[in-house]
Amino acid sequence: MSVIKGALTSNVTQLGSKLRSRPTQTFLCQKCCHVHTQGYQAMGSFHSENVDDLMMQPDAEYQPPPLPFTVSKDIAVGTPSSSLSSFRCSNDFLLDRETWTFLNHGAFGAALRVGYDRAAQWRYHLERQPLRYHDRDLLPHLVYSARRLAHFCRAPRDAFTLIPNVTYGLTTILRGYANNEKKPRVILWDTTYGSLKKTAHELFPGKVTEIPVTDYFHRWNTDVSSDDPSQVFEVALRDALRKLREDHHESLDNALLIIDHTTSNTALNIPLQPLSKIGKDNNMLVLVDGAHGILAQELTLNENNLPHVDFYLGNGHKWLSCPRGVGFLYCPNQNLRDSVLKWPAVMSHGVGEGFQSRFLWDGCRDYAAALSIPAVLDHWELKNLVQLRSDLQHKLKQAVRLLSLQWHGAFSEEEVEATLLAPWDVHAPMMVLLRLPDNLQSNMSTSDDAKAIQDFLYDNVIEVPIKCIRGVLYVRLSCHVYNELPEYERLGEIMLQYQRG
Repeated sequence: MSVIKGALTSNVTQLGSKLRSRPTQTFLCQKCCHVHTQGYQAMGSFHSENVDDLMMQPDAEYQPPPLPFTVSKDIAVGTPSSSLSSFRCSNDFLLDRETWTFLNHGAFGAALRVGYDRAAQWRYHLERQPLRYHDRDLLPHLVYSARRLAHFCRAPRDAFTLIPNVTYGLTTILRGYANNEKKPRVILWDTTYGSLKKTAHELFPGKVTEIPVTDYFHRWNTDVSSDDPSQVFEVALRDALRKLREDHHESLDNALLIIDHTTSNTALNIPLQPLSKIGKDNNMLVLVDGAHGILAQELTLNENNLPHVDFYLGNGHKWLSCPRGVGFLYCPNQNLRDSVLKWPAVMSHGVGEGFQSRFLWDGCRDYAAALSIPAVLDHWELKNLVQLRSDLQHKLKQAVRLLSLQWHGAFSEEEVEATLLAPWDVHAPMMVLLRLPDNLQSNMSTSDDAKAIQDFLYDNVIEVPIKCIRGVLYVRLSCHVYNELPEYERLGEIMLQYQRG
C-alpha cells in the first residue's frame, strides 16, 4: 500500500478537486487512492465510474487516472528527436537484430520496449491483487487509453472505441450488417485481406462481389492518359458497379463497400477520399480496413477529413508498435453505432448499454496491450512524426534503388520504378513490392515457388515475405525506424545465391 500511495500522492489533491466538481456521486478515498462511487455506475458490478461518462467528459474536467505502480526510469519513453537514427531506434525494440535481418514489420509488427514493459507492469499489478485490478483499476485506465488514442487519430471520442484487433471489428460489422440489411451485398477487392474475404463469403454466400483490380495493374505501364496512377482504383470500382447493375439488376442502396487503406499482400495505398465518395454517391455503406494505417500515415478520423467513411478499423500492433492485442473502431454515425454496432463480436456486461460499455469489456482476458497505449503514444509523441515518415520513405527508396541495381541493373528512376508492382505514388508509405531477379522467375511462377524462396531466406536468418502476384514473384520490403541499409544489401546478396529447383 505504501508503494501505491507514494506513486499517487502528487495526484490526489488535484484528482479530488476534479471529482468534487463532477455531477456524479463520486469521491476519492484518501486511504486507497481509488475513486469510490455511490452505487454501481459501471456495467455489471465493477466498482468504477461509468465508462461512457468518462469517455465523454470534457478535457477541462477530465483527470487521467494515476498509474497504480511506480514507473522505473529504466523504461522511460526516451528523448525527443527530429532525426532518424536506426542504431538509436533499434534499442527501442525487443527484436533480436544481432541474429536476424528483419524486414517484415508489415506482417505482425514488433513491439516497442516501452509498451512491452508497461504491459508487463500491468500484468504483474493484476496478479498482486486481481479484484483491485478488475473492479477499480481496469476500466478507468481503458478509458484513458481510448481517449489518448482518439486524440492521436484526431477522432471525436463519441465515435471511437478500443477493440482487440481489426478482425474483431470486421466480424462485428459484417454480422451487424447481416442482421440489419434484408438484401445485403458486400463489395470488396481481389487484393482484400484473405481472412476478410473468407468471412464475407461465409456470412453472405452468393452476395459478395470481388473487384478484380489486379486486372487493371497493366494500365500503370500502358495508360499514359492520367498523371494520377491511383485512378486505376476508381476505374476498377466504377466498372465493377456498372457490371453489377447490368448482371444482377439490383439496387446498390445499402450495399457494403469495403476498402483497404493499405493492402497487406500487395502493399498498395488505396485512395480513400474518391473511392468512399463513389460509394456514398451510390448510397452504400463504406468500411475501411485500416490495419496498416496508424503511424504509417497521418490519420485524421473525422467527418471533415473523411466525410464518406462510415467505419474505420485499425490495429495497434502494426506500425504503431503496441504489444499485440489492441485495435480501434471509429464510427461517426450514431444510428450505425446503435444498429450495426449494437452487438460486438463478443458480448458481455455492457450489452444494451453505451458504445464504450459494449466494446471496452468483452470478458476476463489480458487487457495489458490496451493499457500500454499511453506509454506507446508518449514515445511517439516525442518524435517529429512528419519528419520520421519522410525519413522512412527516403530510406525505403534507397533500399529499392540498391536492390533494383543489383538484381535488374536499373539506374534511372523510371527503370527502378519499373521493377515495382506499382508506381511509387500508389505503394504504401513503409512497404513496397519489388520484383525478384529474372533468373528466379518462370513463365508462370506459383505460391509454391514463393514459399521455397522465403524458406531459403529464413534458413539464412532473413525474415521477409515473398509474394506471387499474377505469376510474378516479388519481395515485400518493410521499413521501420530500426531498419538499416546494410540489411537490404544482405538480402540482395543472399537472394542471388538461391538456385531454382
